[in-house]
Amino acid sequence: MSILRKTTLAALLALGSQFAAASPFTSFSPTGFDVTTVGASTVGGIVVQLVGSNGTTITSQLAASSLFEGFASSNPFTIGTQAGYTDAITGVLGGGLSRAVFRFSLFDGDNATGNFDFNENFLQVNGVEVGNWSTVQTQNTDGLGNTLSGGFSGGGFRDSLLDTGWFDVTNATQLAAIFANIDASNSISFQLRDIDPGDNFYNFKQGINNSLINVGTGPIVTAPNGVPEPTSLALAGAALALLG
Repeated sequence: MSILRKTTLAALLALGSQFAAASPFTSFSPTGFDVTTVGASTVGGIVVQLVGSNGTTITSQLAASSLFEGFASSNPFTIGTQAGYTDAITGVLGGGLSRAVFRFSLFDGDNATGNFDFNENFLQVNGVEVGNWSTVQTQNTDGLGNTLSGGFSGGGFRDSLLDTGWFDVTNATQLAAIFANIDASNSISFQLRDIDPGDNFYNFKQGINNSLINVGTGPIVTAPNGVPEPTSLALAGAALALLG
């Protein structure tokens, strides 16, 4: 075999192994929807999927580069805020939500079993408390979303690892409050409440590859048949063009 053919084959095998190692856990939301099909990255940032009472889905991503880094000066503190949820966008959801899922990536979260913030961190969405960070199943990946030996946490974002996991909200009371707050503010704000604040340095940017850290998109509407609406795709493309 020629040197050129050997080199080409090696490159193809390396590329194939990279894609084979990509995590479906971080790409597919708990609803079974592949968020990468509407422009979300495999890891990093905050990915939102809202499912309306009529089955229509809205997906967005807040870029990792825009998220919180440092010691919190307030409790709860804001991780980031996703804009673009105008009345025209929320109006396609049929008047309410049947489900909401939110994906987070966090390096050195320190809230898994045995870590000092275990059962002490809670997620709030527009002021509505929706989950305990320590009960969220997460997976360890590299900054491109390829699986690493850390595997699954069994619950929580671990010490000294980049973990990614999904908060899955199905409680009707919580969903109604979230929808009302989004409808009123035209945005989604994410906060972390800590039982003993000030004891951890949070960095929602760390570990994310430079090729993904600025990936973000405004709300994209997907009809119940799974086909994204042309208008929302055009708006997302414009947003990505501005980022790039």
